[in-house]
Amino acid sequence: MDNKGYFDSPEFRELLQRYEQAAESGACSYFAMEELRDLEAYYIFQDSPLMAEDVFELAKRLHPDSPDLIKMEVKLSLSKDEPEVALVLLEGIATPHDDETNLLFAETFIALKDYREAHDIIIDLLNQPKITKDTACDALELLLDGGFAQEALRITEYALQENPHEKCFWEIKAECLIELQNTNAAINIYNKLIDSDPYSTFYWEQLAHIYYMVNKYGRAIECFEYELAIGEEIEYANMMQGYCYYFLHNYGKAQGIFAQLAQKYPSSAMPRFYIALCQYATGEREKALKGFEDVAHTCDNDSIEAMLARINRAIIMSKMGNSEGAAGAISLALVMHPEQMKQLLIDGGELYELRDKENLTFKEMNIIDIKEWSQEEELLALARHLIKYKHWRIAKSVLLYARPDDGDTADFDACIAYTMHNEGEESDMRPYIESALNGKSDLLFELFGLIYDADISCDEFIASIKK
Repeated sequence: MDNKGYFDSPEFRELLQRYEQAAESGACSYFAMEELRDLEAYYIFQDSPLMAEDVFELAKRLHPDSPDLIKMEVKLSLSKDEPEVALVLLEGIATPHDDETNLLFAETFIALKDYREAHDIIIDLLNQPKITKDTACDALELLLDGGFAQEALRITEYALQENPHEKCFWEIKAECLIELQNTNAAINIYNKLIDSDPYSTFYWEQLAHIYYMVNKYGRAIECFEYELAIGEEIEYANMMQGYCYYFLHNYGKAQGIFAQLAQKYPSSAMPRFYIALCQYATGEREKALKGFEDVAHTCDNDSIEAMLARINRAIIMSKMGNSEGAAGAISLALVMHPEQMKQLLIDGGELYELRDKENLTFKEMNIIDIKEWSQEEELLALARHLIKYKHWRIAKSVLLYARPDDGDTADFDACIAYTMHNEGEESDMRPYIESALNGKSDLLFELFGLIYDADISCDEFIASIKK
């Protein structure tokens, strides 16, 4: 288990400083294999695969015959979202496999979405007669990662009966409860853990994140403050406070935090995106336009960051009466859209707020994960968002672009008819109303504020909305 608590320890911080100084100066320093594995784990935890790769290359030079090299390479492949490569490497390891290798197999199968295979490996490990505490904790973490939260909780509670003072089992129980959205019970566990270890940044951070996920931003800020009081260099806590202040509408405080992060990490889209959101919220529309333009230009064209930045530019230009500019921005967003557009389902304010795994709340996760969403559904959600804020023209552009060639088009046609009605194009909306009525679209009636009538004719419907 890549233990954040260890990464915050003086022992590891000294190791990290020694390594980074050596890397910066080009000095030929010696590091033990275990130290290099810890460094690789840290950079993977920090989502820095290139830095992890540098550590792996150093390990190959210093310890060319170490059997741990394959395990390091497997972890590196998984961090780069290359589970197929990881599986080939693992299958090349001679049997019998040790516990760590089996854990890596399970982690790889989870990455490959072969959850049943991963489950069987984990259960076999947990059923060993002489399993170590560390292996048990790692296996339970993976069981949780594989989506077996209820089973992980049951096994963890059994482990706690046998080992009631082992903190790692209490930590996993809290994680299971969070996954099952039993947040009050998880909060109670972390409060008890903090009582026993009040200087644990890990516990304060976990507690803060629970409060964030249930939209208790003030309590979250307080917990992040305690974390920063213990470790002022912890940027995650600082960043999360920025989100909290933004959602509490303290845009000045939020923008100050994100400005510091943008200066330190100029290639990161997230802080610059939120600076632009703050600028728009405080009436600085031109600055916000420029900010979103910069995000779109510096991110991959087919990324969700670029798409949301272009959509926000379209919304701002539509708001400012620049119909031509808005049409161009929304067209580029649609043409260059990424495969994964679930963030379009999250309906916050008028502008879209960029999300990642760290700043999603339970409410938003429930929307995203409730079902498998098609691209048509995601783009229909975008169109309905634009309709909600009366951006008729760009909403119609989205609808005409995303309208499926076959299948059920009733809700798309209902929305197209509604945008035409608001754009004064009543003469063109009849075929769309007919299609929506034939497809039994209740959305058509909802948009026009009418009571659903399955037997109404197209002429009767048109007459009703003209009254």
